[in-house]
Amino acid sequence: MNQIEDLGLIEISRLFQALSEPTRLQITALLINQGSMSVSMISKELKKSQSLISHHLSCLRNCGVVKYNKKEQNVYYEIASDKIRVIISSAIKHVREYGSSILSCDIIND
Repeated sequence: MNQIEDLGLIEISRLFQALSEPTRLQITALLINQGSMSVSMISKELKKSQSLISHHLSCLRNCGVVKYNKKEQNVYYEIASDKIRVIISSAIKHVREYGSSILSCDIIND
């Protein structure tokens, strides 16, 4: 058995589903670029409601993409580990190489 089969396809698929939703991907990229941010800061930057951002952060937190720290009365989110940075960095490199092919894939087009 290979590593993917040993771990389970469901967990890997769910991680990629979490990262593939546009708002969650925006949040992830923002935290990679900006570092630690509060819900209100993320909300303001992405021009989306705080409740929507909180909802997506909950998913990202459950999937181990982000973690949070409480500082006084505020909660700040940041990327949970360098592994997430590597996944996003690798995806960016892959898209630079295969972007047009990805866009032309009729199977995954909306």
